[in-house]
Amino acid sequence: MATLGNNGFIFSLFLAGYLVHAGTPYDYSATIECLKQPLDPQYGGGLIANPGFDKGIEAWKVDGHVEIETRESGGNKFIVAYNRTTPFTVSQSFHLKDGLFYAFSAWVQLSEGSDIVVATIYNSVKKTVSTVGSVIAKSGCWSMIKGGLTVDHNANAVLHFQSNNTRSELMVDSVSLKEFTKYEWQENRLKNIEKVRKRTLRVNVANKDGKKIGGAKINIQQRKLQFVIGCATPSSILMSESYQKWFVSRFTTAVFDNEMKWYYVEALQGRENYSTPDAMVKFFEDHGIDVRGHNILWGADNIQRWLKDLPPRQLLSESVRRMGSVMSRYAGKLVAWDVVNENLHHPLFEERLGKNASAIFYKIASSLDSRATMFLNEYNTLEHPGDMASIPSKYVEKLQEIKAFPGNEELVIGIGLQGHFDGHPNIPYVRAVFDLLGETKMPIWLTELNVVSCSKQAYYLEEIMREAFAHPAVKGMMIWIGWKPERCNEMCLLNYKLQNSPSGDVVDKLLAEWKTTNLRGVTDNAGAFEVKVFHGDYDVTVYNPDTGANVTKKVKVYDDKSEKLDVSISL
Repeated sequence: MATLGNNGFIFSLFLAGYLVHAGTPYDYSATIECLKQPLDPQYGGGLIANPGFDKGIEAWKVDGHVEIETRESGGNKFIVAYNRTTPFTVSQSFHLKDGLFYAFSAWVQLSEGSDIVVATIYNSVKKTVSTVGSVIAKSGCWSMIKGGLTVDHNANAVLHFQSNNTRSELMVDSVSLKEFTKYEWQENRLKNIEKVRKRTLRVNVANKDGKKIGGAKINIQQRKLQFVIGCATPSSILMSESYQKWFVSRFTTAVFDNEMKWYYVEALQGRENYSTPDAMVKFFEDHGIDVRGHNILWGADNIQRWLKDLPPRQLLSESVRRMGSVMSRYAGKLVAWDVVNENLHHPLFEERLGKNASAIFYKIASSLDSRATMFLNEYNTLEHPGDMASIPSKYVEKLQEIKAFPGNEELVIGIGLQGHFDGHPNIPYVRAVFDLLGETKMPIWLTELNVVSCSKQAYYLEEIMREAFAHPAVKGMMIWIGWKPERCNEMCLLNYKLQNSPSGDVVDKLLAEWKTTNLRGVTDNAGAFEVKVFHGDYDVTVYNPDTGANVTKKVKVYDDKSEKLDVSISL
């Protein structure tokens, strides 16, 4: 077996007012490639006994009507389940502990064909089965499953692997289940924020003759965070000055609730009305706030009746007309477009127009607005491991299908993960999905982040936001939703009285925490002042107390992989 590099690292640092000690580093490594040989088990297998099958089938049991044995290929040993009559294959038992986070990974292969292989864990206390990870397995190469789970009680548990393709033998190797305390999990997040969201800024001050000025006073004020934190809003943004002030003082990006959707602007065929989205785009444009286009096409059941009934040729014609209408209207004014919304769950266009329908639409969209990022926006990839329609490997498969279409090869397609979470989000699984989809090298956004109404809604929202902010593959998140004048039946950041909800308080807390503001210092004898700041746009003000000279310079401290940014200011 080979080894994939571990991005975790161990050190001690003083952060956010308390000491963070060395702990177990989380392994962010993952692959979406199907490899000739599996990689070594992460964490040496963790809780899993005999994870690489060097001891034959020891600790592993037959699961259902199946036979198992170990085999060897190229010096690598693995277990094989064969002569199967049910989806179940092999299993192992262990004990789960209350309050711990569990990171899971394994490698699987089929002897013929391809099928989704699912890893589940049976909880003996709750009598429930939880999906901890899955992948589209293939023959002739090994695919990685990565996932995880949390538990809120002690329980005996059983890990199972299953595949509905009972004609095929299922091979399993390099199985790992690593436990983390809550402290260790959060510690890894904090370390990663320091690593991936900050950069050292060094301000060098000199006079007009180039002589270094010691004792110059420095003030650093962040104007904008590079990481995108935005919010969804309905047209109520046009109705209330108080809501407007609240919104523009917090967010750098906006997305509309329904106001840009096809059924909103063209409920009746041929009768378009863009008055509301026009007004919303203008409002945000006037206030320097970016806008995401949500969405261009959507094959869900709630599309217009007249559209559902169209024959294929006319459906294609109307879809292209829709793209031209909305995109030409707002081209150059938006930063992103959800091109074909939720097409893993609602493949209307593929079913009616052919398998390349979405790929063609993405090609058209990129030509209509070349400056915006085109997104593949989907739900349950992140939030529900058990939804096989949109598991990470299905998402990657669709992404690769679109990019393989002639002319799309170099297209940047944003990974839009909606993030509609129910109670008790599976945080280890969330991180594992970021790991996997990050391997596409495409930008990941949480596009519609909310948590179902529950007693811990605000707490869960904070956990998800922190998880996203700490991961290097994630570039932005849109909170769903700001304010609705009527009583809110979902997660609103403001109540109907325009007062912060508990979730709104969480967002405010994190926006303040992730902002470098009113940072003051003094240059040393070499005329330099050095500090680590969050990536973003800054005003750097230098004052020389000896002469009274005062200069402010706009500086972009962005993530360009270099450790330090040197800025020279002359007084």
